[in-house]
Amino acid sequence: MLLQNTRCAKEYSFEGARVDSMTTGVGDTVTSQTPPPSFPSCSSCNPSDPITLGHWSFKTGNSYQCGIFTNSGFFNGFSKQDFTFFGPSACSIDTGIVVSVYLPIALDRDQFNLTTEQTAFYYYDHNATADIYQSRAPFVFSVTVQSFIEATGIVTGTFSGTVFSPNGDSAHITDGRFIAPLH
Repeated sequence: MLLQNTRCAKEYSFEGARVDSMTTGVGDTVTSQTPPPSFPSCSSCNPSDPITLGHWSFKTGNSYQCGIFTNSGFFNGFSKQDFTFFGPSACSIDTGIVVSVYLPIALDRDQFNLTTEQTAFYYYDHNATADIYQSRAPFVFSVTVQSFIEATGIVTGTFSGTVFSPNGDSAHITDGRFIAPLH
């Protein structure tokens, strides 16, 4: 039993919210707006395909990624002001996204067009020591809840913003889309 090789799973958490409209300082620089060369598009993903329930997608540079949710829901079922969704990419079960969203108001009734910058985004790789991309304060990463229908628990939205690779290079996530059931 002592020789059994086990692997620690990374737990994702939100470690800082944008509370006001922060701006970058003189020393803050954005070094790159393109993904690392080893980050190809997923051949199973087509940007012209419609997004469907239980799916996510985004673009960075010329790379397009998509996948499914393995889980989504409210952190605290009572407040309904925060939710997360995550799941693997269509091209590899070892890569995927985790997005945590903190809203200014509760999703306790039908809601439309709510935008927040109090978010955390990770594009993970289970086989690497660090995430492929991760959002960082004070750089903007926002999520817009285009609609939440209370009767179905379905949230539809978009996301975009600046993210960073492990070596510190930045990239910009665009055209992020999701439709998730919140339980």
